[in-house]
Amino acid sequence: MRALWAVSLLALVLAAAALVGWFSLQVSLGEVKAEVGKLGKDVATNLNSLEKRVANISASVDKLLNATRGLEERVSKLEAKKAAEKEIVVVPVDFAIYDYEVDFLVKYVKRLEFDDRVAGVVLLINSPGGAVGATERLYSTIAGLNKTKYAVIAGLGASGAYYTAVAAEKIYATPSSWVGSVGVIALIAPEDYLAEVPDWIYTTGPWKYYGKDLLALYDDVEKTRENFVNAVLKGRGDRLKDLKAVETAEIFRADEALRIGLIDAIGGLWDAVRDMAKELGLKNYTVVDIYERHNATRYTGIVIPLLGGKIDAKTLLRLSPEPIFYIYPGAVQFDGFPNATVPPVQVAVEERRGAPYVVLDMSHGNAVPLPLLEPLAAELVPRGYGIRVANSESELVKLLDNATGLIVVNPTQPFSEEALSAVVNATRRGVRVLYMVDVKSPVFLSYGFIIVFTSYNAPLYVHNLLAYFNATVVHRAVYNDTAAGAKTFTENWQFLHVTDFPNSTLFRGVRRLVLFGATPAFTRAQYRVDVRGAVRGYGPGNYTVAFAVGNFTYVGSVRSFTPYFIQLGDNKKFFSNLVEWLVEPRPIAPPPKKAETTPTYPYYPVPIPPVK
Repeated sequence: MRALWAVSLLALVLAAAALVGWFSLQVSLGEVKAEVGKLGKDVATNLNSLEKRVANISASVDKLLNATRGLEERVSKLEAKKAAEKEIVVVPVDFAIYDYEVDFLVKYVKRLEFDDRVAGVVLLINSPGGAVGATERLYSTIAGLNKTKYAVIAGLGASGAYYTAVAAEKIYATPSSWVGSVGVIALIAPEDYLAEVPDWIYTTGPWKYYGKDLLALYDDVEKTRENFVNAVLKGRGDRLKDLKAVETAEIFRADEALRIGLIDAIGGLWDAVRDMAKELGLKNYTVVDIYERHNATRYTGIVIPLLGGKIDAKTLLRLSPEPIFYIYPGAVQFDGFPNATVPPVQVAVEERRGAPYVVLDMSHGNAVPLPLLEPLAAELVPRGYGIRVANSESELVKLLDNATGLIVVNPTQPFSEEALSAVVNATRRGVRVLYMVDVKSPVFLSYGFIIVFTSYNAPLYVHNLLAYFNATVVHRAVYNDTAAGAKTFTENWQFLHVTDFPNSTLFRGVRRLVLFGATPAFTRAQYRVDVRGAVRGYGPGNYTVAFAVGNFTYVGSVRSFTPYFIQLGDNKKFFSNLVEWLVEPRPIAPPPKKAETTPTYPYYPVPIPPVK
């Protein structure tokens, strides 16, 4: 029974607890519902706000996307415009053309070939030219460039610089520019080829030391000139109106160059640029310097020293293994290359006592090229004659008493009255005189590491002996009247081809002489050799290069009878005839007991005009 009450009581307690728990739960659920309702309202509010913000952001994004698309279109249009815009590249050639500068420039020029933006190239030239190899390398690079090319000469476009310009399709020049000098300058010392190879140098061939025969070197110079002329003919074609003007290596003012056809127009850089753009149909283009285009600094490694805008000749010689240049000589400073007369070369010749002899005059500061003595001795010795040197006028007067002949070469001092009288009276007795003058004869000077050969020059009064034979000379060379089409050096300006001779034993067996820059004489002598040529300052005409009056013979060349040159034409035969004439057996009267102290022939100091 108790157990039953206990169970009932426990059940009642549990039921009460359950009722209390259910009531509490109902209260909590109500609160939760209230909170959830409140939260729902907040969420709804926030969602509305978020939707508005998202809508605003979406609108902003749409605006940004639209702006980006506009920007992309603008960038695309700019890129398309940039791709369509062409460049005209200015290539400056404003330096002496040597390897250093050319190699630096060429590496940038070559890049233009494969750049589609480059429509054309304008060479801006102000240069005297330079080395042969560097010039031809620059020319071939420009000529081979597959772009439209114009050239503008602004100042100086001479020699190698003009060679470079003819690689362009059209050439302009500013009004005061100088254009031309189509030719070669070579600094060659022929005497170098007469010197023996030093003992401390061993070579395996006769030309290993010298490189080649002297005449072959002269031929190289002429072939180099021919390359230049051919480039001009190729570049200018029918536009070139005066081939002779090109052949003479003359330099011309811009208006003259236009008339001749060396250039196409008078104008400057912007004239060329505008004309090129018009020719190519360019609407959008820019003009840019080649160095700026490649963000490069102009070459400043080795600076060629300039003297007052000129190039030192010694520097020029150091720049090339062969001394041949495409350069305007007016741009070269020949320091150490004077034109003044210098002390004569002293000659010592073995005397054969008792043997017949010819006197070599050295008493008047004679500039005798040493190489002349070799062929002279080679002609005299086999004939049994020796050479006696007169180092003073007293020796000259004494030696003439028993001499068969006298040779006077390039005097630099006049004959005294006593010496004049002795020579003139010797010719009366039968002694023969060979008088040789040659402005091309070298006079030797040493300047440190270099030996200089300067031309013989002397005032007219030095040749007072000639006046007694009614003649005088001018210290200028006779050149060929034209050298057009020259293929070898002997056809060039400095070599006269003489083919017309008087009927004289002096020219027996002589059909053609090739005289190197012969010096003209003005004379009315009956027996003379006239040649058609040109003398600077006198122009074209007939000039006498040799004449004979009784026992006196004048020859206006010396170099032509030295080794190498004596091989040309019949030069050797003529020289042999001259020596044979000097020593020809003939009666020679003995000298008078008392020498005449005053000349009996009249003295004519006034030059006689050339015979036309």
